[in-house]
Amino acid sequence: MSDAPATNGKFQMAGCRTAILSGPVAESIEQQIRAIENALESVPDFAFDLSKTLVESVCKTVLADIGQPADPNWDCPRIVKETTNRLSLLPRDHPDPARARESVEKTLRGLLQTIQGLCELRNQHGMASHGRDAHAARMDVRQATLAAQAADTIVSFLYRIHRDALSQTPGARVYYEDHGDFNQDFDEKAGPIRLGTLELQASRVLFHADREAYKAALNEFIADRDGEAEDETPGVAAPEAGA
Repeated sequence: MSDAPATNGKFQMAGCRTAILSGPVAESIEQQIRAIENALESVPDFAFDLSKTLVESVCKTVLADIGQPADPNWDCPRIVKETTNRLSLLPRDHPDPARARESVEKTLRGLLQTIQGLCELRNQHGMASHGRDAHAARMDVRQATLAAQAADTIVSFLYRIHRDALSQTPGARVYYEDHGDFNQDFDEKAGPIRLGTLELQASRVLFHADREAYKAALNEFIADRDGEAEDETPGVAAPEAGA
């Protein structure tokens, strides 16, 4: 997907596009993003339903990635709340965590209110959800764009945080492309796997042949890497021999 800016006045889900590009290919989410953009140009009524569906899809993806699948009975605000509850929303080693947490919680409340409004707009004015009187008042592209912008902001915010966390600590669902440093280290140590004239990367073979073994080797690599980083922390002197 291209993350180029909108042209000729056409609205583009720039935040979503950039965030989704940071992770593995997610064709269904990309299709939903394009559907929203196209709906705003042709049938704005559809944008309400599509925007809500996009938020739900991304939150369900996040929850599945971390091994906490969404309950099928959760509504949109509940799905968002459960997702944010499971994401690390504060920077590491923040100098003022209490104030930072308060600010993040205010942001989350605002996001949940935005989602609630999005769901209400969908229920009241989303033509795809409920049959409506042919002459009933309809929302126009301006209101539909508001729904799309809200979805764009929420998805971009949550998915970026999620992807940042996965790059540090693998979730229940591991993506090969997320761990280039480990893959390179593993391939250098194991060497290529040769099948006749075919040469394969050992890390990729392990990933596809035994996902749990790949995750175990990855976690060991991360533990060693993080341990070395702690040992090299400035200001922490190593104990002298015989001390």
